[in-house]
Amino acid sequence: MSDLKTLTNNLKKFVSSLKLRKNREESHLFIAEGINLCKEVLNSNYKPEFIIVRSGFSKETEIILNKYITRGIEVFISRKQQFDQLCDTKTPQDIIAVVRMSEKNDKPDGPFIALDGINDPGNLGTIIRTADWFGFNNIILGNSSVDKFNSKTIRASMGSFFRTNIITAKNLSEYLKSNYQNFDIYGASLEASSRMESLKPKRNFGLVFGNESNGISESTKKILTKEFIISGFGKAESLNVAVSVGIALYYFSKINKIY
Repeated sequence: MSDLKTLTNNLKKFVSSLKLRKNREESHLFIAEGINLCKEVLNSNYKPEFIIVRSGFSKETEIILNKYITRGIEVFISRKQQFDQLCDTKTPQDIIAVVRMSEKNDKPDGPFIALDGINDPGNLGTIIRTADWFGFNNIILGNSSVDKFNSKTIRASMGSFFRTNIITAKNLSEYLKSNYQNFDIYGASLEASSRMESLKPKRNFGLVFGNESNGISESTKKILTKEFIISGFGKAESLNVAVSVGIALYYFSKINKIY
């Protein structure tokens, strides 16, 4: 294909540098790896800067890259060894997109979830995917949480990253306090006395989930309407935070007919 350019070593080094958060923040670019994510980029409000494909790419990839070419997006081709070094997965697919960051500053309307200090990128991606499934399109991310543009987060979201409204708040407790005075805000906690099933929130509400080890921070606890616990009947000490989010969103989406 005559529209393809050869990936240079300098460009390869630049794309590799985007694996580090500070380089992503400086360049305002991140990586979306694989066929499905590259399809999602096309259907989103995010702007792709350029595409890289591996030599010997599949017919499915050819269809996708032609759509990028039609939109005037540059496409580079790379040798397998070069290409594989750009990817985090052990058996990568044959296409990646380098995408410009987009930050939304508008306060989201309707129910939301807020994440206070989520450290694991896989957990964050799974939470984003779960929120999308249950119709919670608004996600507020505390600044102490993992970078939402982490490539593992993007992959774990399975495309939901590009369909949800994710806002990063510099100070989560202050952001919630300033913007959601008329909302009931509930926080998941192992120390809570109220069971999740006892809560029947009004239409405007938010759910807060805390750090995998330490839970919700004290500053955020102060602005909660109430804390709740997800009842368990076995001997495990706690639930994975992404599992907790899934259980809670299933309950609250049914109660409030989110979907």
